[in-house]
Amino acid sequence: MSTPTAPGWYEDPDNPDQLRYFDGILWSSHTTPRTPPPPAPAPAEPSSAVPTGWGQPPGGGQQPGWGQSPGAGDRQPGWGQQPPGWGQPQDGGQQQGWGQQPNPWSAPPVGGAPVGWSTRTDVLPDGAVLAEWWRRLIAKIIDWIVIGLIGAVLAVPFLGDVVAAAQDYFQAAVRAAESGTSPDTAALESALFDAALPITLISLAVTVVYDVLFLVWRGATPGKMLLGTVVRPAEHPGGISLVVALRRQVILVVTNLLGLVPLVGVLGTALSVIDPAWLLWDRRRQTLHDKVADTVVVLNR
Repeated sequence: MSTPTAPGWYEDPDNPDQLRYFDGILWSSHTTPRTPPPPAPAPAEPSSAVPTGWGQPPGGGQQPGWGQSPGAGDRQPGWGQQPPGWGQPQDGGQQQGWGQQPNPWSAPPVGGAPVGWSTRTDVLPDGAVLAEWWRRLIAKIIDWIVIGLIGAVLAVPFLGDVVAAAQDYFQAAVRAAESGTSPDTAALESALFDAALPITLISLAVTVVYDVLFLVWRGATPGKMLLGTVVRPAEHPGGISLVVALRRQVILVVTNLLGLVPLVGVLGTALSVIDPAWLLWDRRRQTLHDKVADTVVVLNR
């Protein structure tokens, strides 16, 4: 079987009895049964003619099944008609799950999901499929590489100060060790911090501009686009505004600023770890910055 070229539902290469969703790049883990077999044919309508020897039941009264089929008002399931759920239901409407394929991409009607409706937790009510954690991780790594390259180019003028501060720190430590004294680490660390501060702020600014620009313009960063995902509001399809894109950066900015404060930096480090890890147990696979902005990351179909 050839690999499809467009996203959609196709016959499962591993199981011909079901369909599997192809996201345009890879076969996903989302499957759905194929159309069930047609219902069994209805039993034939009993003949109106009374066979010899059948006649009337004891007692003289005629009952359904004795010499005739039940009347229109007395007809019961099994007498010349199909019970509900076989073919057409009694009200004449087609029931989902009988004679047609259930559609897990459409929202269920008000009042509950019909038979065959998908109850998967990775599908939003409007049919969008939430992106898996591994897609988001790989996309983030790709974006980190791009941001790092851009930041390194912009930080070149400040690299000399960092190298000089690091050399001073190392030489002071060597001299102190030779003389048997302790170096003034506080002053050396302060000088190193002051030299590295511009690079830290440049990296933060590049990250914020990079994310906001691509999210407002394309709905996804280059890493997300390569992995077939897009960022959208949690409650409805569509693009995100500039305000929403900026709200997604709040936790990033807070964690970086906390890292600049002595003794408080550990809180920023802890928050930077909890933020992306939150999607592993969240019902809508949202990180903390998703929750701040009320966004979700879904497959781009």
